[in-house]
Amino acid sequence: MLMLLTSGAPGWGAPPVTASPAPGAVLFQNLCIHCHGSKGEGNATLKAPSIAGLPDWYVVAQLQNFQFDRRGVHAADTEGQMMRAISKALTPQQIPEVASHVTQLPRVTPPPANPAVDLARGKELYEERCMECHRYNGEGELVFRSPPLVGFPDWYLTAQLRKFQRGLRGAEIGDEYGKKMILSSSYVDDEPMLQSLVAYLLTLQSTTGAKEERGGFGED
Repeated sequence: MLMLLTSGAPGWGAPPVTASPAPGAVLFQNLCIHCHGSKGEGNATLKAPSIAGLPDWYVVAQLQNFQFDRRGVHAADTEGQMMRAISKALTPQQIPEVASHVTQLPRVTPPPANPAVDLARGKELYEERCMECHRYNGEGELVFRSPPLVGFPDWYLTAQLRKFQRGLRGAEIGDEYGKKMILSSSYVDDEPMLQSLVAYLLTLQSTTGAKEERGGFGED
């Protein structure tokens, strides 16, 4: 019996062996949860969007955009400036690690659309100007580097369209995909049309998404 206890077998009351968290989970814990929440659900008060379930290639591209001063440079883009500062704390190796963790988080379904707006007008605009890149279901398209538009709340979608319209987002040198969005946002002629488009986007929401079609890491 003495030999059994001293030959490598665990002693009585020994704590169970637990696996260490993945590097991406640790980075998320240290840098992201304070604004985006422990589940990536976002925080409207801080104007931090839900990021849970975003495809890894998109998270990588956006962190690189912030890190290389293609996003968050404009003085009026307060939230972007904060993200730019945080992104610079990450090494090239850590960016895909944290992206891998984000994409594994279950997508958050935002509240439904405002029933008072004209959904038909929003649907028409989406099909004419947005669907070619962001797909019929709003899930985005890796080939065009077009991100999903689902999983985001109405206030965030509205704010980003306004930033593109005002040149606060997408106008920096090197942000070619952002420049496409500046052009696309110019077709949103007035506030009622903007609200109609956002309301229609909220009708496309799903909790699962289409991860099997999103592909792997992409270039910015």
